[in-house]
Amino acid sequence: MKIKVDHVTNSSSEVFGVVLADSAVTVGLLFMLDSVTNGYRSLSSDQVQDKLYDDMLLESEKIASRITEGVLEDARTQEKIVKDAYTEALSTLDKASSSLSQEMSQVKKNWETYDKTADKTSSDYTLAQKKNEDYLEYLKFQLKQLELQKSSVEKSRQEKTALINSRDAWIQQNQADLITLNEQESLLNNLNAAYYKVTGDEGLWLRSPEEMDSRKAELNEALLSTNETLSYKATSKDELHLSDETTLLMKQIASERKAFELEVSSLNEADKLKMMEAYEKKTSKMRSDLINATRFDLSMNASTSLKYGTETALEGLSDLAGPQFKIAYSALKTMVTGIKDAKKDSKNKSKHLAKALISVSANALKGQLSETPWAQDATSVLNTVLQGSLSASIAGTSTASAIGTSLTKGIFEVGAEKGIASLKESTSSEKKAIESNFEMMSVEEVLTDNPLTQTLNGAIKAEIIFV
Repeated sequence: MKIKVDHVTNSSSEVFGVVLADSAVTVGLLFMLDSVTNGYRSLSSDQVQDKLYDDMLLESEKIASRITEGVLEDARTQEKIVKDAYTEALSTLDKASSSLSQEMSQVKKNWETYDKTADKTSSDYTLAQKKNEDYLEYLKFQLKQLELQKSSVEKSRQEKTALINSRDAWIQQNQADLITLNEQESLLNNLNAAYYKVTGDEGLWLRSPEEMDSRKAELNEALLSTNETLSYKATSKDELHLSDETTLLMKQIASERKAFELEVSSLNEADKLKMMEAYEKKTSKMRSDLINATRFDLSMNASTSLKYGTETALEGLSDLAGPQFKIAYSALKTMVTGIKDAKKDSKNKSKHLAKALISVSANALKGQLSETPWAQDATSVLNTVLQGSLSASIAGTSTASAIGTSLTKGIFEVGAEKGIASLKESTSSEKKAIESNFEMMSVEEVLTDNPLTQTLNGAIKAEIIFV
């Protein structure tokens, strides 16, 4: 399976936009290069226990990094949604412009044909000429408005694209490392509480909080030096429930450790070394089994509280945690992603956002285009038709041919003022009928509060109005 990896923990390498063919390779690259926790794994007085301590730190780091992968993938998804939204908006405006241009061309041809043989002295000719002029004025008005909207949307698109392209890999590297540290600390807090319940030992995996805090301070200082910040809180995790296997292994290792410490206290150095070797050999498989069991427990704990890029994070956790997690993976994926998107068509998020972009550009033009009495109503009709076109696309119905008809029906026959009033009512009713077939998405549902895209999303949210 191909997955996209936007981050590996190596601050001196090209770290973003890498596509790896297999998630197992991802694991290797993420953790063979440079651990974000280098420098704060303390040595304990007991080398064997210290090895367990180091291994547990590494496992929590790996799991935290899988959560970070989800955050990174979600950030790339957010950027794609924004880019696609502008493409959808401009495409919809182009379709409307094309339909009206074709209509104008046909109206001019029809008039030329009629004018060649018409009795120019009759009242019918005068009436027909007035209708034709009014209709052409209406078409020109709507075409002018569409060009102004396209210009407005294109300007906004360029601004947002510039924000996306200005992403600095080094900055996002530090931001990603901070996310991993926060998530790792959260996992270790849960592990520590669970371990204390089983063994009564407190603080085993949080004996070096100063070093973790120091690393966070370094990363924050590096970001501040470039006028960047990261506001990220680790996802709120449920209490860690250890499996029976993990609990038993923890108790066995704790018991062996106490027995070893009691017995070795009265031995000379040579006998202590022999005892140490025997203890290490006796507990080696226990520790290996405990690492595997704890990895599964921590992965399960992490998987139920994922907030960003859930599918990517679950795939990464599945590769880490082994066969048992892979069995539970499908159920977890359905539970975590299914609830969130049960009534939302996530693949159409760009179209929901495009509706907002068009609406904003239309509202900005009201009252600025003409002194004509029907100008604002014409603007409303155009916006309603464009909105309805995108809604029909979301609902899965054909839209291209409907745009022109919806914008022109009845205008020539009854004149612009009466025709627009009629269209305003009919197009509004049609739009409501289409939108009753799906659930509209709010700005918060389209664009997440992902900290890695907070500048881009903030700029979008400050600009758009969902209607």
